[in-house]
Amino acid sequence: MNFYLPPSPVSTLFSNTNPSLVDIFTYQKQAVFQNKYACELLLNIITYNKHALDYQVFGFVIMPDHLHIILKPRKVPLFQIVKKNTANFTRYFQKFTGTYEQIWAEEYYKLPINDYPSLQEIQEYIHNDPVRHKLVNNAKNYTYSSYRYYNEDGENFMLLLDRLQPDEFISPHKHNNA
Repeated sequence: MNFYLPPSPVSTLFSNTNPSLVDIFTYQKQAVFQNKYACELLLNIITYNKHALDYQVFGFVIMPDHLHIILKPRKVPLFQIVKKNTANFTRYFQKFTGTYEQIWAEEYYKLPINDYPSLQEIQEYIHNDPVRHKLVNNAKNYTYSSYRYYNEDGENFMLLLDRLQPDEFISPHKHNNA
């Protein structure tokens, strides 16, 4: 399914309405996240910043060379959330590994999600990315994914992940006067 490909570069406009799928690639598609330590560090940083910057997370998959994450900003613009997470990861990863090479690609991509069926479709799409890339035979077997939290009522990543109800979406035709 090509419902979101090709993604368009993220603008710096702030949207405090609905979630967005954000894809962040590593520099020259290096397989930084084949390393378990790198995955754990990234998850810890995203979880800490979620509470510090007040945003919600509705799904993620960490692939060897990129991150899919569904974010909903509440007080801080999306571009600042991405910048804070990637900068913090870079700083700590470089400190602990002693390497000082570029980790992230210059651009990242976003797709606004306007309704609950689209959210579910995008969650399914990202959760199956490890299967499409032949990393596992079944999405539930991939460690660095929100699949089990949303599909099996798992307790993995409870501090990181949020649940969104269908009635919480804001119609693109309604204007928020806040």
